[in-house]
Amino acid sequence: MSSSTPLNARFFMRAQGDVRRITGELGNLQAQIASGAVANTLQGFGSASSRILSASSMRSSTDARASVVNQLEARFGVQASALGQVSEATQALALTIREAISANDGRGVSTELELAFNAIVGALNETWNGQPMFAGERQGATPVKVTTLDELAVTVQPEEMFDEASRHQVIDFGDGAPIKLAAKASELSTDLFNTLRQLKYLLDGAGGTLGSPMTGSYNDVLQNIAADLDNHAKNFVNEEGRTGQLQKRFEDERTRLQARSDLLTKEIGDQTDADLAEVSIKLNTLLVQYEAAAKTFSELSQLSLLKYL
Repeated sequence: MSSSTPLNARFFMRAQGDVRRITGELGNLQAQIASGAVANTLQGFGSASSRILSASSMRSSTDARASVVNQLEARFGVQASALGQVSEATQALALTIREAISANDGRGVSTELELAFNAIVGALNETWNGQPMFAGERQGATPVKVTTLDELAVTVQPEEMFDEASRHQVIDFGDGAPIKLAAKASELSTDLFNTLRQLKYLLDGAGGTLGSPMTGSYNDVLQNIAADLDNHAKNFVNEEGRTGQLQKRFEDERTRLQARSDLLTKEIGDQTDADLAEVSIKLNTLLVQYEAAAKTFSELSQLSLLKYL
């Protein structure tokens, strides 16, 4: 038996090594099944780690940009609504004036002017996430400073009426083409406020109301004011349309970014996700090998013990 002892020892060491190796591989495969990933650390992915890191970085950048675009989409929805509010209030005032001319009854004009003015100022001072939408880069303060028709009547200079930044608020995605988010309130409404002031002067000159029947030769002036109001309303409709185009553009951009993010996620998954079917096959194969190695190890262990008996 002494001649076979070295050979048994070599087989014993080999069997012991096989058991340890297979035990380690089994642990790794079981970890893959539990986590669904090929490895638990970036280093564990070997040569694929640089590709995984690069794809993960690009996905993070893409998702961050998509989040900004999503916020802008929502902003443009509020912005379009505000512009539409100005247009509707202006058109409603023009209609009231024409109805007053037709009925020779101007008693409702002053009330409609008050309503239109409040709606217009409120819309132009609309904010998004605490920032005025029509004040350019200005933070905090709303752009239209006049709050009543009486203030409007005595406020003529633009700097007295508006509180705005010198530059427009823009968004730049790094492609060298900054996008203006909105025109400033002064650009949108200076002419409109001039027309409202003209109507206010007319009403004040008539004692605050045009009465019924209307006295004086107001018809021609009122017709001109109504026509001017129609033109102002069209300008706001056009601006609302531009906002809608921007909203659609960012909607398309969000869709594109989502598709890119999904593609990067798939690319990362192809590198990191464990193939559970393949892992299961390997696991079953290793279990068979483990049983064989363990049996050999057990038998050799018994032979080693016999030497001492």
